[in-house]
Amino acid sequence: MKRITIQDANILLDLVKTGLFDHCLALPFQFITTSIILDELYPGQIAIVQPHINSGKFTVQEITGEELEAINLLTITNTHLSEQDWSAYYFAEKLNALLLTGDKRLKAIADKKGIEAHGILWLPDMLVDTTVLAKKDAHAFLEALVLKNKRLPAHECE
Repeated sequence: MKRITIQDANILLDLVKTGLFDHCLALPFQFITTSIILDELYPGQIAIVQPHINSGKFTVQEITGEELEAINLLTITNTHLSEQDWSAYYFAEKLNALLLTGDKRLKAIADKKGIEAHGILWLPDMLVDTTVLAKKDAHAFLEALVLKNKRLPAHECE
C-alpha cells in the first residue's frame, strides 16, 4: 500500500507551476490535498490537476462539518497558520501521513508532534532516488523552482 502524503497549498502550487506535478504522481505515494486547499488554485491550475483527480491518481480530501470544527480549533492555537495549512496538518495527523509543506511554522509544529514533514526540495531527491527523473532533469526542475519561488533557502538549492 502506498504511503499517504498530504500536500499543502504552496507545495501543490510549486509543483503545478514548474510542471513537476505529473512526475510526482509516479512516486510510491498516494498524494492528497484537502478541498479547501484545492479551492485556493486558479482555474488554469485546477485544469492541470483535475485529470489526475478524475483518474484517482490524486485525491481531494473532503472535509466534514466535524472535521472543519476541529481544524478551526487548531487555527485558534496558532493564528500565523491559515485554515488551509491546518487542514493539511489535521489530515496528516489523522491519517498518519507524511506532510509536504513549504511553511516553516507548519513543519516545526508537525516535527514537534512526530509527524514526518518535508519541504519541496525533498521531492527532487525522491524523484532521482526512485529513478522517476534523471539528475539533469531534477536539476532543471530546481532551476525553474528557484525562479518561481523566491522563498527557498539558497544554500539548500545550491
